Amino acid sequence: MLKGKGVSNGIGFGNIVILKKVERKIEKKTIESAQVENELERLHEALREVIDETEIQMKHISGTEADIMQAYLMILQDPSLISETENAIKNSHYNAEYAVEVGFNSVIQIFENMDDAYMASRSRDILDIKNRVLGKLLKEETIDLSNLKPNTIIVATELTTSETAKLDFKNVSGIITEMGGENSHTSIMARTHTIPAITKVEEATKLFKDGDSVAINGTSGEIYVNPTEEEKQKLLTLEKQLEEEKTELEKYRDKESITKDGTKVKLYANIGLPSDAEIALKNTAEGVGLLRSEFLYMDSDTMPTEEDQFEAYKQVAEIMKDKEAIIRTLDIGGDKDLKYLNLEKEANPFLGYRAIRLCLDNPKIFKIQLRAILRASAFGKLAIMFPMISSIEELRAAKQVLEECKKELDNENVSYDKNIQVGIMIEIPSAALIADKLAQECDFFSIGTNDLIQYTVAVERGNEKISKLYTKYHPAVIKLIKQAIDGAHLSNITCGMCGEAAGDPLYIPLLIGLGLDEFSMNSNNILRARRTINNLDKEICKKLSEEILQMASAEEVEKRLREFVNN
Repeated sequence: MLKGKGVSNGIGFGNIVILKKVERKIEKKTIESAQVENELERLHEALREVIDETEIQMKHISGTEADIMQAYLMILQDPSLISETENAIKNSHYNAEYAVEVGFNSVIQIFENMDDAYMASRSRDILDIKNRVLGKLLKEETIDLSNLKPNTIIVATELTTSETAKLDFKNVSGIITEMGGENSHTSIMARTHTIPAITKVEEATKLFKDGDSVAINGTSGEIYVNPTEEEKQKLLTLEKQLEEEKTELEKYRDKESITKDGTKVKLYANIGLPSDAEIALKNTAEGVGLLRSEFLYMDSDTMPTEEDQFEAYKQVAEIMKDKEAIIRTLDIGGDKDLKYLNLEKEANPFLGYRAIRLCLDNPKIFKIQLRAILRASAFGKLAIMFPMISSIEELRAAKQVLEECKKELDNENVSYDKNIQVGIMIEIPSAALIADKLAQECDFFSIGTNDLIQYTVAVERGNEKISKLYTKYHPAVIKLIKQAIDGAHLSNITCGMCGEAAGDPLYIPLLIGLGLDEFSMNSNNILRARRTINNLDKEICKKLSEEILQMASAEEVEKRLREFVNN
């Protein structure tokens, strides 16, 4: 048996088809000035072909898959995506192929450096676009993924968004890849089509050969080559249980998120693009708890204008209608190489010049965003959330800039929601420790557990050597969460959570017991979270949380939560 990371639930039986990675050698050539226009035309023709292919694909898909491909198409059609490539041809006189390689790689690097898992995953879409454009320039032949044999299990180094969209899903019974994560568009599409998928299988394209008979468990990440009858029966039993669970989860689609003893909470979705709002609604999200506004800044050579931002936020407001959508202001800094900001490299960017610190130091940039959000608030129920707040002074300074923007719009007779809610992220221990004071000067909190854990236990979450120390079960983290919730409630404001812990069924009973009001998560986790909440008793969870707050180790906490959930 082999083991990877399950990213899409389900059981699959079938025969392997390996998608071999194209080996390219991109030759660097210097062209004459007279050839520049020709190389630019070759580049634009390749892009047009990729765009045309994508638009044709979109005519044959619908629902979540169409939403994902629409987001992909938006990236593909963004002029700023190819500006580096065009400049490499115009200024450095590179041939189109080499210009694509260096130009796209610079954009990919920006996204890969982001500490936000969702946004970092978008780098794979840009890599996919680069490879498709190179394929057109080099006139490569491609495999017909729309004509597969029944019961095919795809094995690839990485299955790209465009490749996944081409798949003949009725004949695909599983996906195995060496690379990828649960936030990739491929994983999301696999879950949409209920195709079991496993990633992080080292050297999968070498371990298997075409035609191998395998069975996979997309929940556990287990892969069985030439499964025995006993293994088949075990998996078939699990498959039946998963189908029963899926049927049961559908019962919670139109229900309230409420505990057995009557405590109502909100289940929101985290999104990274305006088109993700449609996906959130289809997954019965009651609002958007986190819109990562960085998508507007990451693939551009220039600062997005107020109008660019207004249109994007307006789209979200109109999609969500009367449901709240919380927009996090620019959370970017020294760890992201935005050329137009001319940021200096920092020894420790996670403790450096980023997020609200950068915005307060650059009020012109900050005002453009705040004015755009305010204008868009006239079209729906938007809220503003400031990230990386560590002190009362920062909160007051941010609110002062917001008030200046309101006065400007008033003077211009521009409409906006006069009562727009303003909140902060609680992701730095200092903010959690003075939560009672901060709560007196804002409308809501949202706990960002990903960074709160990192800053509390002094562990960079991407560092594999010490990753075992990065845990949401650490008693200190739990006490800070409690302080944030209690601080909010003292001033009668709500406290939500938009970190990954909010969607974890094992952690939800603890959060209910601590009094969390709003849970924001990947939208595909919402029905499962609602089922968990609807089957909990708030008073019992409160006793559980009181017990856990007395514990001294993460191991004890995790063990106790597992016991509680299993019983």
